[in-house]
Amino acid sequence: MTEKPLVLIIDDNPVNLILLKTILTNNHYRVVSAENGKEGLETAKLSSPDLILLDVAMPGWNGYETCQRMKQESILKKIPILFLSALDKTENIVRGLQAGGVDYISKPFQKEELVARVETHLELAHLRQNLESEVTNQTKKIQFLLEALQLSYEKAQQASILKTEFLRNISHEFFTPLTAIKGMTEILIEDTLLTEEQQHYVEGVMKANQQLNTLITNALTFADQFRAEDTLILCDFQLPQLVDNILKKSLVDLESKDLQITTEIAPSLDTLLQGNRDGIDKVLSNLVNNALKFTKQGKILIRVEALEREAKKQWIRFEVSDTGIGIAQDKQAHLFDIFSQVDASSTRLYDGMGMGLAVAKLLIEKMGGQIGVDSLLGKGSTFWFKVPVTFSA
Repeated sequence: MTEKPLVLIIDDNPVNLILLKTILTNNHYRVVSAENGKEGLETAKLSSPDLILLDVAMPGWNGYETCQRMKQESILKKIPILFLSALDKTENIVRGLQAGGVDYISKPFQKEELVARVETHLELAHLRQNLESEVTNQTKKIQFLLEALQLSYEKAQQASILKTEFLRNISHEFFTPLTAIKGMTEILIEDTLLTEEQQHYVEGVMKANQQLNTLITNALTFADQFRAEDTLILCDFQLPQLVDNILKKSLVDLESKDLQITTEIAPSLDTLLQGNRDGIDKVLSNLVNNALKFTKQGKILIRVEALEREAKKQWIRFEVSDTGIGIAQDKQAHLFDIFSQVDASSTRLYDGMGMGLAVAKLLIEKMGGQIGVDSLLGKGSTFWFKVPVTFSA
């Protein structure tokens, strides 16, 4: 059987105590009483009532002071306190609520009103207690889930680091045989008399070697972006020389296609610059290789122009335009995502893992720049990026 709520009555008038006790007992409440504030505080500590009815005008501590002292006790501060007083002016009511009371009943009171308010505040206190308990339980569950999520994240991060390290190590191991293949193939081309058919085969080996080298370089570059110690290396370089070196690496592909490649470099940039030369070289090489891959005939233009200056920063925009197959509008949004390909079908005409542009985006954003594309299907594409550099002293 559920125990009835306990009500503490604090009033210095014995008649009021008897009347209130009778009313509450007849409505099945348990009652304890005290005749002053100090006695009431001690009684509350011993009995832990569910609700307190408190008179205002009492000798010693008045009702306001008694309420304030109770609210300072951790075991009593959540117990609802209802003031009972003949002092029914607005300032008295406000003072009672400011002291910590939840309600103010003016004397003489109606029995039905008193009982209704007691029931209401007991119910509110019960609901608040249940709500606080539920919040505590839910908070514990959320804390548990957060801890589990953190543990899962740490494990996933550790696994990611291990996979990244594996990718870096195996990529480095691939470079050794690739270098040997390239060296021996070059010897065959330069120092051996080959038939036209043999020459064709050897050139195929060289091209395949270069493609595999590019794939591994992209994978290694992508893995390096997630290493904490990976930082931008700034050095002096000259743009015309950087672009010329990229063109030299593209000669083999140019010879096998009906393509013309030209360059336009702003004259103001024909000077010594300082920036992430290797990053710019990788991205520009990647964009040129893509243009060569997806353009059978026509022309490719590499344009480099000087943009705005910000303090010591000089922004430079690179463009690689082609007359190739172009890219549909709906494919452009995810073009720079990892492993994204314009044609991902099993019958696609162009090889590749879809890492090149994702790596380019990582490198450019690490330099504080931007990268993008403007393209029309069947008309060609212009890939561009802009990065900050400084003029070397």
